[in-house]
Amino acid sequence: MPLFVAGMFRDRALADRVITALLDAGVPSSEISLAVRERAEEDVSRRGEEEDADNPFAELAVHSAWERLGWQGGARPAYRDRIPPDIELAILAAGPLAIAIGGAQVGAAAGGVPGTMTNFGFTHEMARQWYGRIIEGQAWVMVRTNLDEGDKVRKILDRFQAELRADSLRHW
Repeated sequence: MPLFVAGMFRDRALADRVITALLDAGVPSSEISLAVRERAEEDVSRRGEEEDADNPFAELAVHSAWERLGWQGGARPAYRDRIPPDIELAILAAGPLAIAIGGAQVGAAAGGVPGTMTNFGFTHEMARQWYGRIIEGQAWVMVRTNLDEGDKVRKILDRFQAELRADSLRHW
């Protein structure tokens, strides 16, 4: 039976340390999820600003923003090269969470993050609290493990002072 153990960390750097400790303890990377606010996307929330229109890199920067949001190659509408994505923020997700929510399209579907967290068995209230903290710049880490390995994962998360830590035991 899968056991999901999750918690919040003050920032992405601390979450990176937690993930490194989990990997060092033998947790497979495929079982670790991460959700953080993608600061690289904050600049694309301003639409239609042409202050650097003569700069040859301005168009490339907007084009790259679309690619980071999952609009790859021919799938990106041509007119979008001059207009950045209409988003307020993008969330970077990795691991089982990213697979469940839709991988590269997570930036476009950020409202689905709390719902996806509940699919792992966590309460809506907990998922909303986690999502609020992600928006504020904190990092969420979840590990899919089993009952036998659960204590090892909990100890690592607690050692790095996880906040709002929760467990969910799923029967599927």
